[in-house]
Amino acid sequence: MKNEKFYPISVLIFIISILTYRFLTIGPFAPLQCRSLGIGCPDTKVQGYVASEFIDVKKAFIKNFEAGGEVGSSIAAYYNGELVVDLQGGYADLEIKREYDKDTLQFVFSSTKVMTSIMIAYLVDRGLLNYNEKISTYWPEFAQGNKENATLLDLVNHRAGVTYLDKRLTKSELENLDKLAKILAAQPHISDGVPLRAYHAATRGWYLNEIVRRVDPKRRTIGQIISEEILKQYDIEFYLSLPGNLLSRVATFYNAPITENIIRIRNFLLDWWDKRVSGTFTFILDFINRKGLTFKTFDHGIPGVLDLFNVKEVTKLEEITFECPSVTGITNAKSMAKLGAIIINNGQPLDDNSNSKPLLSKNTIDLISTKLPIVWDHVLKRNFTPSVGGFVYLRLPGIEDVEFLGWGGFGGSLFIWNRELGISFGYAMNTIWSPRLGEIGDKRGTSVLKEIVNVVKKLKKE
Repeated sequence: MKNEKFYPISVLIFIISILTYRFLTIGPFAPLQCRSLGIGCPDTKVQGYVASEFIDVKKAFIKNFEAGGEVGSSIAAYYNGELVVDLQGGYADLEIKREYDKDTLQFVFSSTKVMTSIMIAYLVDRGLLNYNEKISTYWPEFAQGNKENATLLDLVNHRAGVTYLDKRLTKSELENLDKLAKILAAQPHISDGVPLRAYHAATRGWYLNEIVRRVDPKRRTIGQIISEEILKQYDIEFYLSLPGNLLSRVATFYNAPITENIIRIRNFLLDWWDKRVSGTFTFILDFINRKGLTFKTFDHGIPGVLDLFNVKEVTKLEEITFECPSVTGITNAKSMAKLGAIIINNGQPLDDNSNSKPLLSKNTIDLISTKLPIVWDHVLKRNFTPSVGGFVYLRLPGIEDVEFLGWGGFGGSLFIWNRELGISFGYAMNTIWSPRLGEIGDKRGTSVLKEIVNVVKKLKKE
């Protein structure tokens, strides 16, 4: 009798264990019946180009969809100036089954900062800016509130002391750049003039935009210069404010279901308990503390700073007519990878841009790639190795032996390159699924990048 009672309990425990395992290992965007029972899993259509040597990259990309980690995304890679991967898969809009294809545009959040840093280097290369110059040289009104000694180098590397704004901005203030400039100038330094690396999530873009307006002979914004001098010349798409006629091409964002958020909390607690990720738990505490530095930095109530908890609203930003060169980048994976390839190519246009002028000189590329000392970021709660140009050297999980330069965006987007291997890589997606807040990239992007690195290493041996 005891065995008869024990048998159904054992079966129930076994079934619960299987279901729990699947929920912990299958991505949150797989249909419920697929995630729980392994049936009804979607057959995702993947389109685009991949060189024959890189066919395993396509397999890794498809696997992300089969594992329920994607709704729609694109990846692209250049190797020694040649496009070797340019793939898109899934849906840009799941409800109407609009495919994610080569024409799809994607918000990439803080991967925007890479494009902004490239544009600052573009102006440095032309003698309009100098990284070691005080910001007040270009913008005298900036020298208020202990900010008089902050340099352009400080600002691009998030240590200019303007991590957040005390004043809550309105839409009208953000649209009136002269009015915004007065607000920005009046903001006091958060650490009384002492340089302190503290991630400038949104403010970096606003401050850089005002500096650029003051040195550009036409008083253009960063986005306007990109539009007039970069897009057609180098055959890319990268917008800091969305032209109204392009709205239909933008992918709809999807956040993970509540079950995934529960799993995230579990992972956060395990990481903290095991002391494997020293800054993660501190980051969370500061993130939910309204008086904490991290909360003030990521305050999503500010117009122009995308609401991290309501990402589906991102595609309704068509009514916003201002740009934030920190977070409002709209692009695709190919454009990001191509820009990285041009940098690897010492600033020279690729073969399909032979009539264009160099984007940057080799001397400027060497300068912006120069490493700075490792530093602790007081917002993101981890160490980084920054570069003069405002990029960061990254060692990503599973490919720690390769150091990439660039940055990523909230939810997993990547805009990175490695000059030694000749690899540039872009990843853009419309699903927000990152195991840890503040993480750069996630396993979806790094899994395909790992395959690219493996192929390149083999090619270099041959």
